[in-house]
Amino acid sequence: APMETASLLLRTQWGLLETLNERVEGAAERGEAMLVLLNQLLFLMLCDRWFCPGDRLTGLYTLLFYIILCYLCHYVGNLLNVRGYSPYVHVSDQSKIRHLAMSVTKMVLDLTKGVTVVITVVFMLLVLGLEQGLEHFSPTWTYVLLTALYFCLTERICQDKVPMVLSWLHLESLENLETLWAPVLCKLATSLSSLLMIVAVSFWCSGKGGWGLCLLASYINVYLGLKAMDRHLKVLLQERGRLGRFRFATKQELANFDDVCSVCLQRMTLARVTPCRHLFHGDCLRRSLKDRSTCPMCKQDLWC
Repeated sequence: APMETASLLLRTQWGLLETLNERVEGAAERGEAMLVLLNQLLFLMLCDRWFCPGDRLTGLYTLLFYIILCYLCHYVGNLLNVRGYSPYVHVSDQSKIRHLAMSVTKMVLDLTKGVTVVITVVFMLLVLGLEQGLEHFSPTWTYVLLTALYFCLTERICQDKVPMVLSWLHLESLENLETLWAPVLCKLATSLSSLLMIVAVSFWCSGKGGWGLCLLASYINVYLGLKAMDRHLKVLLQERGRLGRFRFATKQELANFDDVCSVCLQRMTLARVTPCRHLFHGDCLRRSLKDRSTCPMCKQDLWC
């Protein structure tokens, strides 16, 4: 009887923990921006304990600078991409009638953004140029490089550039799925980085409050990060699963084929082979199979 009671109590507590965890995960998905900010702050606090044990505010200052720089770059980029800017808002796309209230709101918002940028630039010049109020802010280059890379991999504005970087690398093994690979790689890299810092701080630099910081970072940075990676990975595997039954072409087959992909008309150095012996880029074949289940070349049914 005591064993059954203990088992029942344990199952009840475990059920409560699972319910609490589900609610926390749901709240994290709804408040993604705040979760990202907390994730970044926790990682920088871990780096503080490892690289700057004498100054616990280095991470806070560093995160502030990164956010300001990111905002400035994003704002300047938007200004450079604007074409045909107008401060007025029309009632509809086809109408020339101006909506007074919305036009005034847009002007105020644009003016506020401009003033914010000016104030931010002046503040950064004062801080970085005159070194006002940051006598103890002296992070090492290793600290700056590590935290800057982590910030870029977690910040949404920077993450949107990762597929472009992957495309620039011309990694054909990704089969033009860079937009799906990018979040998986980012989440994996940040989760592993956080895990390494947690292990390092736990064993060598725990100190006062160190264990609480490590536990919180373990849940938010590692556990929730891997959960998010798993969601993105399922989407990636689902898309790659469309090509699972089509093997890769050998170098000899590519040499014998010596032609372009019939879908995109581009040369192929990596291709998939259909049962009817036709070769296509993996992404071209995947996109074609979304619309129809036949070979793009001979129209033979590929799912029979």
